[in-house]
Amino acid sequence: MAASIFDGCSDTCGWIAAVLAVLSFGSFGVPIKLAGKVEVHPLVMQSYKTSVCFLTCWLVILLGEEPRWTPYGIVSGLFWVPGAAMGIFGIRNAGLAVAVGTWSSITVLTSFFFGIIVFQERVKSFYQTCLAFGCLIIGLIGMSRFSAHQQQVDTLAVSYRSVKTAASHPLGLGQKLKRAGSTIAENSITVPLVGASGVIPMEIEPFATDGEDIVMGTYDDAKSVLSKDRLVLFGGRVSLTRRQMGILGAVINGAWGGMNLIPLHFALQEEDMTGAGYLISYATGSLIVNTCIWLAFLGYYLHQTNGHWNEAVDCLPKWHFEHLLIPGLMAGLLYSFGNFCSILAVTYLGQGTGFSFCQMQLFVSGLWGVFFFKEVQGTDTITKWFISASVAVLGIVWLAHEHEGGSGMHRFR
Repeated sequence: MAASIFDGCSDTCGWIAAVLAVLSFGSFGVPIKLAGKVEVHPLVMQSYKTSVCFLTCWLVILLGEEPRWTPYGIVSGLFWVPGAAMGIFGIRNAGLAVAVGTWSSITVLTSFFFGIIVFQERVKSFYQTCLAFGCLIIGLIGMSRFSAHQQQVDTLAVSYRSVKTAASHPLGLGQKLKRAGSTIAENSITVPLVGASGVIPMEIEPFATDGEDIVMGTYDDAKSVLSKDRLVLFGGRVSLTRRQMGILGAVINGAWGGMNLIPLHFALQEEDMTGAGYLISYATGSLIVNTCIWLAFLGYYLHQTNGHWNEAVDCLPKWHFEHLLIPGLMAGLLYSFGNFCSILAVTYLGQGTGFSFCQMQLFVSGLWGVFFFKEVQGTDTITKWFISASVAVLGIVWLAHEHEGGSGMHRFR
């Protein structure tokens, strides 16, 4: 077996990998957004990413890595697949900026706790490092807030197949639109007027598909409708709006999914794995977990349909190959490359510094929103967004300054 190109890598490799991870993670949603809006189950979007990650993980063999397996890859999959799916759920219910900002901030806290407190990765000053993490989190929250602040929609288009279907919608959508004062015209199609970005906000995408009847309503009515869609728990003692459920999904992604590279620490320490070599176990473990979730869905629908296979399969979430195959593969490639780079960043810089740096993906996705999709508008809002971004960058630079060279996970090898 030829020597790996990563032999002799130092912290420099980690910083380069971290920058590439930020660029890839911050851009992987662009192909999906350019493809148009279709109603996609979060598990389907996650399955696109998992499949591409598995198909491309074997390329590390061409880089001189010996194919090896560790069960820690399944543990990583148990964190990543459900967590990332909940992150997609968060985006679709609370909005892109709010969801990404929420889980990025929590991931930074998670990485700080495990990297600095649990794994005791070396830093020059613990208190200065705490301040650097705080600076980063404040910047991330600011970018999230101001990128969502000006995503204005002049009118809302909500699609439904017919008045009867809308009225029987599980969320009571048809009746709520009537109460909101919308005019429902059966079998009529009206082109929706949206914000300057030219797209329907991701918050309401689950209600918007092409080629179906359209109902027009004001933006204030839309917010009212969405706020009334509630999940009732514990016999009515607890209820959550769709936005609250979306934020909860983002919190789960940050707290649970943000630990997906914690098992890498033990694989490097106990099994003498390399960071690049771990990708095969990570991708394979994630595919196993992803497949098990699909089987669980199938088992549930088989139970619901009294064992009728065709009906159960028909109930499964649809993949929308005609709309998402190419964009899904492109997004998966970008995410898989970012995932590979984040593994290298954590390997050479440690969980605390490496994975926290990768959360600057919000900065890159924000730049796409400001300059390409025109989602952030108004000089005042854009200025505040860049001020927040500057605070986040200051936190990253400060964090890099406090990082002790050679304190990453590769020191165990």
